[in-house]
Amino acid sequence: MDENKKLKEALKVLYEWTVRLCECSGHGIEYANNFWEKLKANTDILREYAYYYDNREFLCEFKVGRFTVADILVWQMDHFRAHLDRGDSVNRYDKDRLLLSTFETLIELKENPEYIMEQYAAETGIDLAEGWNIH
Repeated sequence: MDENKKLKEALKVLYEWTVRLCECSGHGIEYANNFWEKLKANTDILREYAYYYDNREFLCEFKVGRFTVADILVWQMDHFRAHLDRGDSVNRYDKDRLLLSTFETLIELKENPEYIMEQYAAETGIDLAEGWNIH
């Protein structure tokens, strides 16, 4: 099988996994397609996503500033943890939604680092007035 055909097949598998993740987290096909297009437009993040699919762990090669996908996941978990006491939190037990949100936030961080870094510093999900220790 030539490299181009292998790549197309791998992308097809990733796309199908993306659709399943979106369905499991309550998102429809339109959401899945929009997310997929953003991933394809960001090949460095797509590589991180593919690595996660293959290994179920984060590669963490791609960084915006000092932030990797694992940093975003930890931030997302802390952010969502702040909502655990609320009964209406859709992310309370939804690991698929959390994973999608993590990769979406990484894409947003790449596209608009100032805004996301402000959010990252301000929304710790913990009771620290000074927020995260950002160097």
